[in-house]
Amino acid sequence: MKQLYYDLKEKSWYHTDQGKEKIFLGKFFTVPHKDSHPREYQSFHFQVAENKAGPLVGIMASPKKEGFIGNIGLFKRLQLSLARKGGNSIVFTPDQLSDDGMDGFCFLPAHRNWIKMKAPLPDIIYNRLISHEDEVKHLEKVQNLADLYDIPIFNPCFFDKWELYLQLKSHQELAPFLPRTSLLNEENLAEFLQTYKEVYIKKRKSKKGIGLSYISNNGHSYILKTTSAKTLLFPSIKKLYQYFCKDGPAHSYIIQEAIATLPFEGRKFDYRILAHANEQDFDTTGIGVRVATKQQVTTHVPAGGSIVSLEDLPFELDVPAIRKLISLCGKHLSTFYDNLGEFSADIGVTPDGKLFLFELNAKPMDFDEPEIKTASIEKLTDLFIAKSNKKKENVV
Repeated sequence: MKQLYYDLKEKSWYHTDQGKEKIFLGKFFTVPHKDSHPREYQSFHFQVAENKAGPLVGIMASPKKEGFIGNIGLFKRLQLSLARKGGNSIVFTPDQLSDDGMDGFCFLPAHRNWIKMKAPLPDIIYNRLISHEDEVKHLEKVQNLADLYDIPIFNPCFFDKWELYLQLKSHQELAPFLPRTSLLNEENLAEFLQTYKEVYIKKRKSKKGIGLSYISNNGHSYILKTTSAKTLLFPSIKKLYQYFCKDGPAHSYIIQEAIATLPFEGRKFDYRILAHANEQDFDTTGIGVRVATKQQVTTHVPAGGSIVSLEDLPFELDVPAIRKLISLCGKHLSTFYDNLGEFSADIGVTPDGKLFLFELNAKPMDFDEPEIKTASIEKLTDLFIAKSNKKKENVV
């Protein structure tokens, strides 16, 4: 480990080694030498190999007035893990990134506080923008700069549910695990409800179960339930279709057959899987269980779902089958998305044991299970270090 320092007043990096060897931090930045420390400074321990310190990770968060918004707990845990392994992270918003570097925020675990900090361009950008809308506003500018300086962006974008379905459907081994899905229009709505009696309507660009509706055909009318526990009754397909057109185009939704899955204590449940890249493969980092409320619309915890352990279930999960499915998903999606470092999957199982892929999410929410939360941070840290070392090897 080598100590580098940050001058809090001058907002600049330096080192105090007497040797003549240069020390590099981030992309293309040479850390200058100082003979003595200024009055106010902060020290950081870096792993240094071939004069390169780091990795320096830029965590891209969504902007808010005079700061940022995002998963603060995740950012803190990631910084702590990186610091233990000789790295550092800076949280920045897209407007704080330029050719000159990042002007963001650094969490100091020892002091349990944040400081404003200027830093060089990072070795890696970890995309944690919180919404599709923020990506539309900001991502192109950041991507252009990252491409110019050969900076990989981990988790390059949210998944579009329709595009994702088409991508997975094109894989011969993955296609059988997918519920039948189409873009929403009046004709598809009528055909699906005649064929399946129960369907889900989902926003193509949403997360946490937001915009999810469950519809059942009782023979005379159509019952719609939402994640807000609202229940509506429609007398016709036309009226039901008009309901989804009132806030935007119908093609911003998908329609999906409702799969009858094993119940837990009379309630719908599914497995929540966390996966991380490992060389050319994807490993299953953890498996959780999410159970829906009595309204049976979604298992997402923010929408009212609850958490149980695998041991609570009265049946055994085929873990090898899950791991194989997750590996296939990760490797196939990597042909469409560069630097896909992690994803989560919602998987259901039918009474006869067949697995179904309901959702894949490019920016996983925090898992509440402590062992999965810990394993996730370790996996991410190791990924950043491995990717940084690979980029260094390519340069050398």
